[in-house]
Amino acid sequence: MTSRANDLAALVQAFFQEHLINQRAASKNTVKSYRDMWKLLLRFLSGPKSKRAEKFCLDDISAETILAFLDDLETSRKCCTRTRNQRLAAIRSFLRYASISIPDRLQQFQRIFQVPVRRFEHRVRGHLSHEEMDAMLSAPDRRVAIGRRHAMLILFLYNTGARVEEATALTVGQIRFEKPPQVRLLGKRSKERITPLWEDTAQRLAEQIAEQGSAGLPDAPVFVNRRGGRLTRGGVDYILKKYQKKAAGSCPTLGQKTVSPHTLRHTTAMHLLQSGVDINMIRSWLGHVRFDTTNEYLEANVDMKREALAKGGITGMPDGPTRWKPTKDILAFLESL
Repeated sequence: MTSRANDLAALVQAFFQEHLINQRAASKNTVKSYRDMWKLLLRFLSGPKSKRAEKFCLDDISAETILAFLDDLETSRKCCTRTRNQRLAAIRSFLRYASISIPDRLQQFQRIFQVPVRRFEHRVRGHLSHEEMDAMLSAPDRRVAIGRRHAMLILFLYNTGARVEEATALTVGQIRFEKPPQVRLLGKRSKERITPLWEDTAQRLAEQIAEQGSAGLPDAPVFVNRRGGRLTRGGVDYILKKYQKKAAGSCPTLGQKTVSPHTLRHTTAMHLLQSGVDINMIRSWLGHVRFDTTNEYLEANVDMKREALAKGGITGMPDGPTRWKPTKDILAFLESL
């Protein structure tokens, strides 16, 4: 075995540079997620003795160690099951790369591959009602420049369903203002998609870009902070929480919800679905890579319909949704299928 093969630090760096960045062309967010996992794992391995990270070797990566690390994420760092599974997936990805470079370690790695992914309850994603969304859109004071910028950001996120990274990275050159107005978004795995803009959104975007002095500058950021620099994810979170608190004064139900950039993305999807837009169109609109991601909105919409039926809002319907009840005659049940 070569010294590099047994050198965990060198192997991890090769995994990032050769595999993730060069071969897979992974997005910055993917690289950051894997980086964060390794920082947490190395700190965990250091333990109370604070062993230097460069002193670790592959012998330190065992199934028992990984299980203890995952347990520590949930107990000490209070991570949810979804985060635990993401960290495990990042470890497995590294081990698949390492097993090609060091096949004689395969038996050791196989034990780690057998560490199970933990099941968790898939909850319906939170979204805003039409009244709550209207309150958010009306909250910024458009009489002042900062209010106009913030109102434009909220409107854009709702119109497009863009991910926060897509919005903060948006440049003037990605927007088409001529009819039909549209925006070109760069999503996960560097996939581009075209999303239509409402006439009002396009007009207000043009006005905002002109006010910022960015008209005719295709590489200029669309959403900027007080200093004129590109808005960050943290800045977007701050803006939404600020106006959620303000809007809750006129729409009290907002005070009971968490409003994040992803909340507005889910809101866009649910409002499109409730308006009769085809689910495949919504998948294209949001740039979903996996089919089951979009299908969660279908399940959420069915739950909402059941709630409406349970409230007796439709004439001629029973007080509650019809529930299936088991019978004693299993053969008759099977024949009825």
